[in-house]
Amino acid sequence: MQPQTATLIVGALGIGGTLGGIICGHLLTRSWQRKQWLLDRRADEFRELLTALSDSLRVSMLMHSGGALGPNEQREIANAHSAAIRVIRSRIFVFYDIAKLDIELRWIRAVNAHKESLDVEPLAKVFNEIRIQIVDAVRKDADYQKKGRKLQRSLAPRLGK
Repeated sequence: MQPQTATLIVGALGIGGTLGGIICGHLLTRSWQRKQWLLDRRADEFRELLTALSDSLRVSMLMHSGGALGPNEQREIANAHSAAIRVIRSRIFVFYDIAKLDIELRWIRAVNAHKESLDVEPLAKVFNEIRIQIVDAVRKDADYQKKGRKLQRSLAPRLGK
């Protein structure tokens, strides 16, 4: 083999390796960004769920106050409970988490028990249990994000970024 041919082959391999590294880096970055986007959507949905349950709990405490409720207060309570159930049922990215934790049935039972007894403690207890489970799920996602960021940082020097 002539020296010029060897030089061309080595040059072509260098160019091919560089392009391959750039493409590989792009694919890894795109994959990580997609995962990050999904994790962000999950956190948003969990936050919306907690907000709806919190609002439902807040208006349930109006019933606990013991005074007679007017039609506006009754409507507010019914709307908050309906909104909580609507949020529970309309989640996309955390649907399986909600089903696994049985949030809908637990919340409906707690709200119905509260309507009968007007004792807010059991409802607040269920809310706190659900809140802790949601926070744990988000933390698991956050741990996953940290691992992804560490991996991305470790790959960046090798990928020329």
